Amino acid sequence: MTFAALAATAYCRSVLAVEGVIVVLGGALAALAGATGLARIRRLRRSGLTAWATIVPALRGGDEPERILVRFAVAGGRVIERPSGRPSGRRRRLSPGQKVLVWYDPADPDDVVTYGRTGRWLDWAFLAAGLLLIAVGLVIASLHGS
Repeated sequence: MTFAALAATAYCRSVLAVEGVIVVLGGALAALAGATGLARIRRLRRSGLTAWATIVPALRGGDEPERILVRFAVAGGRVIERPSGRPSGRRRRLSPGQKVLVWYDPADPDDVVTYGRTGRWLDWAFLAAGLLLIAVGLVIASLHGS
């Protein structure tokens, strides 16, 4: 093999290693986003306070789609109004006036999880995609040594 061929092979291997590391870092970021979302939901369900919230329609402005809000009172009497989130699975749309259970952080009452509308599937998808990207990135980076 000539020197030029050896240099080209070494260059290709180093490019593969860098590409593998980039894919691993992207996967780690996606996995971290998914794990953080799942941990937030778990934390609120385990140590947050619960309240019964009333569904209220959001005011429609211009071309914005209508959103559903939850309104509830925290322990101190303060009234919180937050978006209810997307339904998980095939749950039906919430109707104005309907009562739903919410979990909230007493230190930050704006941090709310609405029963049945947590968006957990998206967090699991980010976690799974991130782990898959980490595995693919490791395989790509390992081609560096071949």
